[in-house]
Amino acid sequence: MRKYFFEGLALLLILGSLGFFFECVHYLGKRDYVAAILLLFVGVSVIHVGAELARLALVERD
Repeated sequence: MRKYFFEGLALLLILGSLGFFFECVHYLGKRDYVAAILLLFVGVSVIHVGAELARLALVERD
């Protein structure tokens, strides 16, 4: 059961990080570079957490 939870949460986080990247592009279009850089860092952090959870789901699978 925990394996499916970790896999679903990892997928949700990785897909959710795309929202931060889309907002980053939106703020770049509005020439708000500080907000775009902050959103880029948040997006990279969220995708990193999603990758770590995916790795944990792989360990739980074995």
